[in-house]
Amino acid sequence: MTVFNIAGLLHETTGATRDVRLTDHYVVLGNDLELAGPLNGALRLQRTNRGVLVRGRVTAALRRTCARCLEPYVEEPTATIEEEFVPSLDPETGATIAEPPADEGTLMINAHHEIDLAPVIHDELSLTEPMHPLCRPDCPGLCVVCGAPLEIGTHDHGDEEIDPRLAVLAQFHAGGDDT
Repeated sequence: MTVFNIAGLLHETTGATRDVRLTDHYVVLGNDLELAGPLNGALRLQRTNRGVLVRGRVTAALRRTCARCLEPYVEEPTATIEEEFVPSLDPETGATIAEPPADEGTLMINAHHEIDLAPVIHDELSLTEPMHPLCRPDCPGLCVVCGAPLEIGTHDHGDEEIDPRLAVLAQFHAGGDDT
């Protein structure tokens, strides 16, 4: 569960804090992030003059696909979270705040005085995805001829057919001169 009721914290003075531990949380973070294990983390919720600031670190085992061999593997990235949530209702009167913040990216505390950290955790863990994920640094990849993993067996596919336009270069490379 990544939804937290912060009604009590909203009624406290600026600077008040609550510590939250996420231990063995299984959540769905979207189709593009597949958890291979539980979500763990430590967060601090702090009352600010505008709302609630959430700071902390979250670690999750994510299932990824290697860019070289296309095999799945599990990686445990750690994401740092630092986001401020502002109320949609005045915590004292319960009246709707007439003017929402100008920034469209502002995270809101809902009418039940709850914050949902799932979208924030999703975004931060998405940013940990490497451009070229590798199951290991020395992954050999796939054979360009048969497509089988290079680490399995031998890949002797015989002589390659040389494009006739490049035959002269092949002779040059072999050191022969037929002219």
